[in-house]
Amino acid sequence: MKVLLNLLLLISSSFPQDIFVQNEEKNLYRSAVEYSFDEVLDNGAYTFTMTDISGIINIIGHAGSGSHLIIDNRVRAVSNKNAIAILKNSQISVYHEKDKKNISIIKSSERYDHKIITTIDLHIPINTNIKGSIKNGDLKINEIRGSVELKAESVDTELSNLLGNIVFNSKAGDLYLNKTNGNIELNVISGDIEIIQSEANIFTNSDNGITKLKNIKGKIKSATTLGDVNISDFKGDICTLDINVGNVIVKNSSSDIHINIDTGDIYLDYIKGDAILFTGKGEINLNDILGSTRCNSNFGNINGNNLYGSISANSELGDLIITKGYNSFLKNHNIDLNAKRGSVTLRIPSELPFHIRTHCDNLSSKDAISSEVPLNEKLYPTKVVAEGKVKDGTIDCSIYSNHGPISINTNWYNRFDQ
Repeated sequence: MKVLLNLLLLISSSFPQDIFVQNEEKNLYRSAVEYSFDEVLDNGAYTFTMTDISGIINIIGHAGSGSHLIIDNRVRAVSNKNAIAILKNSQISVYHEKDKKNISIIKSSERYDHKIITTIDLHIPINTNIKGSIKNGDLKINEIRGSVELKAESVDTELSNLLGNIVFNSKAGDLYLNKTNGNIELNVISGDIEIIQSEANIFTNSDNGITKLKNIKGKIKSATTLGDVNISDFKGDICTLDINVGNVIVKNSSSDIHINIDTGDIYLDYIKGDAILFTGKGEINLNDILGSTRCNSNFGNINGNNLYGSISANSELGDLIITKGYNSFLKNHNIDLNAKRGSVTLRIPSELPFHIRTHCDNLSSKDAISSEVPLNEKLYPTKVVAEGKVKDGTIDCSIYSNHGPISINTNWYNRFDQ
């Protein structure tokens, strides 16, 4: 059979197949076909195209020319004749378009897919491109430098050691990517996304699923309708997240973080960049932000520990608990805190020259504002205001609360100089 296929390769662009089956056990038959493409060069000119394929698909790149394809079908049938009939109605055809430098693998029908288990093993030159569509099954691609552009209906996918650009559109199924070097665009309706160790830019769009990104060196832009996002060891230029419903965790980032959430919590830990954050309904928890912080929550508390740059925090309904750190490399240390319906607690380094202005609405007692920095306090029927300076007061510190007390503590000092 292999000799016949090699002869067909020289004289024809397609590969019609006589189907031979082998009985493996009761009601289980097997049919395997091999193809060789010796003239496929390792120069990036060739493309393998899959159309409506289902099954277990393994694609591996290798150095040097030549490609090898094995299509292995196992079919549930009552007889040898019945197995052949099923396979003929679900045959996978292979076409070699030499002038276009394209090899196509096409499934003719999915009528009997429930009776067939197909395994495809494809070994191709490392610089080959891959594109097409996959119906159902599992897909693994490893060691490819060419581009990958695929559509999938219900496929769990693992992509490893890919150097070219990746575009993947999936209706259902999980996506796992490891060690990629090209730009990545993933559009998933239902399924989890996990990307580890990527050198280029990443764009993800998920309707329903968890997104995990680790050790990313390019830009990140991620949109999620429903699902959590977890990012760690980010070293790219900027990370932008837009989420309808879901929580976000970002740890150990050396770049700016922009997050917008309709409903969900935000947790940031050790960010060496600026943070711009919004959640419509949820808490914001921050630790060790080594840049400026601007955060807003319509409904939820904001907790910030060791915020080293300038701080702007606003909550429509919730408390603010903020601890200011100090980094001599940062020039702006201004603070602006607003709790529209909640309390404010601020801890500041005692050595910094703050000019503190406080305003507390709908509270009129002396307990409304407590401060370890001496403040000149004025009481009015429905509000309390107070003002004071540390040293020459060159750093602005403005605090507003409504229906909640204000507390300022200075017996705390945390310095971080890089």
